[in-house]
Amino acid sequence: MSAGVNLAYSQHRAVTSENLKEWVSFLASDNMMGRRNGSPEMKLAADWIAGKFSESGLKPVAPSLDLIHNYTFTSRQNQVNERNVIGLIEGSDPALKGEYIVLSAHFDHVGIKRGSKPDSIYNGADDNAAGTAAIIGIAKAIKESGIRPGRSIIFAAFSGEESGMRGSRNFVANSLIPLKKIYANLNFEMIGHSEYLGKKKYYMTGCLLSDLDNAVGEYNRNSGFQLVDTIKLAHLLFGSSDNIAFSRITTSQGVTTGIPSGTFATTTMAPHIHNVTDEVSLFDFDNMSDLVNHFSRLVLWLSDRKKEIVWTDKTFVKPEK
Repeated sequence: MSAGVNLAYSQHRAVTSENLKEWVSFLASDNMMGRRNGSPEMKLAADWIAGKFSESGLKPVAPSLDLIHNYTFTSRQNQVNERNVIGLIEGSDPALKGEYIVLSAHFDHVGIKRGSKPDSIYNGADDNAAGTAAIIGIAKAIKESGIRPGRSIIFAAFSGEESGMRGSRNFVANSLIPLKKIYANLNFEMIGHSEYLGKKKYYMTGCLLSDLDNAVGEYNRNSGFQLVDTIKLAHLLFGSSDNIAFSRITTSQGVTTGIPSGTFATTTMAPHIHNVTDEVSLFDFDNMSDLVNHFSRLVLWLSDRKKEIVWTDKTFVKPEK
């Protein structure tokens, strides 16, 4: 993006707090029954997400595919039928469009737990209707900006995270693009609250492993937003969300093959996580709107960035194919 375009776009608020409240409220409503994997509500959620992706002009990753990708996994000796929702914005830079930034968030949760107080529905507003709304919002913002990204951008709404990162692992294991062509994975979770870090602040897991955080810090320098790198749990949480399916593809003889990644969040394991109190009413939607619009600009900037994202931890290497 040119400096002029970037300045104009920095003043545009494509994603409003009202947008986000509407989207999170739909996914985290009691009608969605906690979005348990394999439930009818998960199919409804996938169809709804696909509709939002289509509204923003996202296309299937390949002409022969749909936005919805079906897969199955086994849980407690039962076969679970699930689906990911995968959309693409093709890059415009001839030298970079063959590389991909993968933006991801999971849209499943843990369903209903009878006998819980004050109710039994684990709505999963922050975990992770929030992250799902974020990638929907980023797609909307990029469309409305009129700016074509340099690299191609894949938007991936994953199911199966609460069952062991099943959807993201399925995506990576059956990748429709060469894994070595994935520039980085930016995963979004738990960004609905501001009381823990403050306004316009977020953290990223995996800061000790790659220089993705340095790239984000470079962009943030004059943005008014801050990547907080002092969260003690951030390193431990690196393996607790879908980003790990990208960063830890295989491990052999102490060396891990994977793609630099991180999960972006504003809370760690707050009291509302995996609790019936994870409700929409607790959100700071104004701050969330600021973050989602910021992330859309960050992603466009990364799509044009010439420098490679590299592992800084020598026990990690990138895929060769």
